[in-house]
Amino acid sequence: MIRCEYFDNQTAAGYPSDSAVGQIVLQPNHSLSWKALKYFLAFMMVLSFSIAIAFLYFGYWLVLPFTGLEMAVLSYCLWLCLRRTSLQEVITFSAEEIRLESGIDSPEKTEIWERFFTKIHVNQAVHPWYRKTVSLVHRGDRFEIGSFLTHKEQDQLIESLHDMVRRADAAMVNRG
Repeated sequence: MIRCEYFDNQTAAGYPSDSAVGQIVLQPNHSLSWKALKYFLAFMMVLSFSIAIAFLYFGYWLVLPFTGLEMAVLSYCLWLCLRRTSLQEVITFSAEEIRLESGIDSPEKTEIWERFFTKIHVNQAVHPWYRKTVSLVHRGDRFEIGSFLTHKEQDQLIESLHDMVRRADAAMVNRG
């Protein structure tokens, strides 16, 4: 998912109101919410443990620990998948710099680069089955953005990045 915000005389992301141009927020598609995960796991545990207790009643006690192990592994795997889809990347443009923040609950990694020395690199896919990569490169440091996006979303991201660069250029001319 891509969400673009354009700032007009607002304060955003720690920038002074006259230099903020806009920001692009990138998130993977969420097929399951945290609340739905809790309900699904509760349903699976009730179902599995009721079957395990029925087997326990007939004397097959070994089914119960394996049911617990199975539910623990299922819970952990679903938690990992849902945590991975909670990743968020925020790219904020100003007239002088680009701020890239990525993380799950809060920004875990923040990069601040001079806009003049930052380039947008798009590496086309060698085959239609593969995906293209979009990267921000600043003086040799490369950071791939939107690695979780679909082909259409990557095309939208490229258009949004070029639009932000045009807006940042216009803001630089207006300031100068």
